[in-house]
Amino acid sequence: MIVIDGVIWQSGGFFRSPALDQSYLWLSLIEEWVKAKKATQFVVLTRGRTWLPPGTFFSEIPRFSFEEAAEDRTGLQSVCDQLEARLFLSTGYTTPLSTPSIAFVYDLEAEAGSQFSSEYLEKKNAILAASHYIVFSDEVLAGLRTYYPGIPPDQISLVYPAIEGWAKPAAPDAMAEFRRKFQLTRPFFLAVLPEQLADYRGIQAVSQAWEILQGQKLSRTELVFAFPTPLQVDPIRAQLPQREGIRYLSLSNPELACAYSSALALIFHATFRPSSPLEAMACGCPVVHYREGQGSVAQKEEAATLLCQGSLQELANALERIQSYPVRSPLIAKGLEQAKELSWSTVAAKIWEIFDRVAPPRKESAEKATAR
Repeated sequence: MIVIDGVIWQSGGFFRSPALDQSYLWLSLIEEWVKAKKATQFVVLTRGRTWLPPGTFFSEIPRFSFEEAAEDRTGLQSVCDQLEARLFLSTGYTTPLSTPSIAFVYDLEAEAGSQFSSEYLEKKNAILAASHYIVFSDEVLAGLRTYYPGIPPDQISLVYPAIEGWAKPAAPDAMAEFRRKFQLTRPFFLAVLPEQLADYRGIQAVSQAWEILQGQKLSRTELVFAFPTPLQVDPIRAQLPQREGIRYLSLSNPELACAYSSALALIFHATFRPSSPLEAMACGCPVVHYREGQGSVAQKEEAATLLCQGSLQELANALERIQSYPVRSPLIAKGLEQAKELSWSTVAAKIWEIFDRVAPPRKESAEKATAR
């Protein structure tokens, strides 16, 4: 039996990740596992009123509080013992005392904050106690290796989340209408901002690199920052970069698909919408991934993206290079191929395969093997 702690659906539990919607992720995975007839192999521990996909087995347990975290670990271990759990999973960062667990790492926000916060301490306990780790982006993978260098690489699995159905190459007439509606008359680069915009580093870096590019090329491009609809931030009041050629657009999902399909490239920064690189790949848009840092990794192809780390000049050079057919064409092809594997059924199956690999063998199987 696999035990899943549904603590993320409890208000007042662990904080929600700004990088990934944990609730949507888990409900989607659980729904796929039920469809795959695995409902009898897992149970969800609920901590209050929670909607779960029909067919899900669940059991109610006491609500979590940081003040009683030690008691919570003891209680979870008792439940795992009663259910003869082979593996424990948490939607947050709770953990039992001894049952093998997999830590789902959504972001490294707690590690970047106070090292004495309750959430950081509990998260650290859960990560150090885990026997395997699942992350959902290259950025979190790099951060996990930085903050927890002692974790062996073979104990970390990178699984990209699924892409929604609207993310696909737009039809030519839809792209033409999109350009007419927003008066996009020049080629443009695209960056997609998160729903809650709190960190402006990426906007400043990308706009400055784009200005460098404008200064060193005769042709002119535009830079489009796309917001989820409706627009959550007034660009002028928020003191975002304002100059000719920089646009701030509030786009619906179909319009965003047209933006991806029409753009020269998506520019991705850690402060931008986490799902945007995968959405761009599914729409046939090449991706430039910019990482700030001292070490220079200029224009290195990584998976289906052009990775650029270092100075703004190097980012500007990458934006110039991504416009050439020999560079962009292979990246588009790789991205479209990668996107084919990102349905929820495929993602759920990959994660379940990790469970089977990591979990100790069932008792009856072990006993039969011993008898032989």
